[in-house]
Amino acid sequence: DLIVDQTIEKVSFCAPDRNFDRAFSYICRDGTTRRWICHCFMAVKDTGERLSHAVGCAFAACLERKQKREKECGVTATFDASRTTFTREGSFRVATATEQAEREEIMRQMPDAK
Repeated sequence: DLIVDQTIEKVSFCAPDRNFDRAFSYICRDGTTRRWICHCFMAVKDTGERLSHAVGCAFAACLERKQKREKECGVTATFDASRTTFTREGSFRVATATEQAEREEIMRQMPDAK
């Protein structure tokens, strides 16, 4: 079951607890309220250090994969501090073979135009 649904970009810190061997936590920014929140968890069968390492690696892998996908798809996001909103430009939709061929043809012709 899903315990917490967390946006990867907003996670800033993940570590085991110094005082409790089975505890670990991570700090993140809430997307709606923009407040920093500390999520703490108590392990049932493992140590907090081992779980925090696994969760930290998962956050890092997900962020890396997301950034790679955004780069390949041409998706960008900008943050407007005055309105505290993000605006996404582009699409994650996978192009068909025909669309990809058309895009490659356009890209081949661009240096010729210069």
